[in-house]
Amino acid sequence: MTIELLNEGCKYAENAFQGENSHLNLDKKLIKENFDFSNKKILDFGCGMGGMTLWYATQWNCTVHGVDVDANHIEIAEILKTKHKVKNVNFELRDVLEKPLTEKYDYIILNDVAEHIPMDILDKILVQLKASLAPGGGIFLSYPPWEGPYASHLNHVLGLPWCQFLPDFMLKKIMANKDRVLVGKKTIMQEYYELNHLNHNRLSRIIDNIGLNLKYRKSHSRLNRYTWFSNKNINFGIFKFLITKEIVVFG
Repeated sequence: MTIELLNEGCKYAENAFQGENSHLNLDKKLIKENFDFSNKKILDFGCGMGGMTLWYATQWNCTVHGVDVDANHIEIAEILKTKHKVKNVNFELRDVLEKPLTEKYDYIILNDVAEHIPMDILDKILVQLKASLAPGGGIFLSYPPWEGPYASHLNHVLGLPWCQFLPDFMLKKIMANKDRVLVGKKTIMQEYYELNHLNHNRLSRIIDNIGLNLKYRKSHSRLNRYTWFSNKNINFGIFKFLITKEIVVFG
């Protein structure tokens, strides 16, 4: 990892941790409104560069364990942990399919992670996460559904919502001079082509098959910006194309 990418990663993760304009601010808002992590043991699965992991650890008196498969991400997470002197968190480079989890957690959180995991692996991981839940615990999962405007993860580059529906040749042409290596080990387009096209129906089938139950669902829509729809879950018919993020809790 170059020093430029290291600095970029630190800036990105610090914004997720403390920034006012982080793309994870919706997750933070809904978590604060609906959950109390005081004295809980939290697993941040696919913690990335640790921004949210550090946020949990500083918002509540809890213990947080962040795991990720990318060494560059964990390196940045450790840098920020040291910089901000956060004691109640530990980060670990770990592939849980090769080294299964052995501890129990009150909450297991996947923020913008599940859509990056191949579908044939996602069910195996969720089976293991289910086995790692303490009694009464829950799995919190957020992701941009494939039908939504930001599912491509390219909007920050192109400023073009729903670009996942463009013909592939056209998208490749548009991205030809914009693709680059990310802080991890992949390029923007490599990450795009590895997205699993996750949506609520596909996730629900997995959850049903492994015996988990839906406890909470928030479908955040572009319509929620309007007063009449601010607290509504509008996730049916053509309105699913306006959902910017699905947030669900299973247990």
